[in-house]
Amino acid sequence: MNAKKVAIIILNWNGVQFLENCLTSATQQTYPNFDCYVVDNGSTDESVQFITQKYPQVKILQLASNTGFACGNNIGIQKALKDPEVEYIFTLNNDTKLDKECLLHLIQTAETSPTIGAVAPKMMFFYEPGLIDSIGILVSPDGGGINRGHKEKDTGQYNTSEEVFGVCAGAALYKRKALEEIAYHNEFFDNSFFLYLEDIDLNWRLRLMGWKTVTCPDALVLHIHSATNISYSPLKAYYVNRNRYFLIIKNFPLRYLMMALLLTPYRYIQLLNSMFVKKSGPSYQLKSKSSNAFEPFFIVLKGFASLLYHIPLLIKKRRHIQKNKKVLSQNVGNWLHTYKANVNTMVYK
Repeated sequence: MNAKKVAIIILNWNGVQFLENCLTSATQQTYPNFDCYVVDNGSTDESVQFITQKYPQVKILQLASNTGFACGNNIGIQKALKDPEVEYIFTLNNDTKLDKECLLHLIQTAETSPTIGAVAPKMMFFYEPGLIDSIGILVSPDGGGINRGHKEKDTGQYNTSEEVFGVCAGAALYKRKALEEIAYHNEFFDNSFFLYLEDIDLNWRLRLMGWKTVTCPDALVLHIHSATNISYSPLKAYYVNRNRYFLIIKNFPLRYLMMALLLTPYRYIQLLNSMFVKKSGPSYQLKSKSSNAFEPFFIVLKGFASLLYHIPLLIKKRRHIQKNKKVLSQNVGNWLHTYKANVNTMVYK
């Protein structure tokens, strides 16, 4: 096989405790042609020293402060693509461990069709053997997204490669040509998202430009999941709530944008029901971790304020995306049906 060059981009922020598993498995891939980059997002722990001493073959991009998931990955991708030989980008969370043939299987799958822009490996929970974390992404009409197969027991139900809506950027192979085609001012992930849903936004833009995503169940990744940012935290809730609006404003044709906005009150009703009636679920967990009972409401209001601030930029990006898309708007309805996640299961996403 002609071994096309891959750049592995690992974003790290104060994750020294995860790096040995991640970097050992990444640097010992059987695939013969790759470079490994770590973008250190202003860590204050011993991450940089650890990498320098134990993994001299890894290229470190040391940033002065935490620039977020989107910008940090963009910096790594921009650096990697300066090498004209690089034809694939593999983004990888620092709390992962790869099977030694993961990269090989991903590239083999990507090379089966010129229309494949991204490939999703099978991500499994690190501490719960046999339990799936993600094998692709499903989406809903309100603009949310959820990991396909999340918390399902792996009984082989996803062992055939198939098309999915998109891929989780925690372990995602992207074709260089696809990323370059959807870039906006040299951004691949949208920097304004900072954290969360930036990969779903990128998936939408790939789709709108005619690129497909497929799964590769033979490519195995173990994932600790939400190791850097604690699940149900106010930080996560803020960005997930705000960024859903960013995503639909940019990517949804007008008909589906209006539908997403009409579904939004239902989302908030479900949140309230979870917090005050059922007293269970992610939104109730968020309330219990908040400093006061009203913090979830403040999070929503803060998100609206940020949304209003970003509206001019979002409209510019929307015009660019809608003007340059290569698919018909009616295809969006087909995607929302084919790759649909139940709104009830993802209202807290």
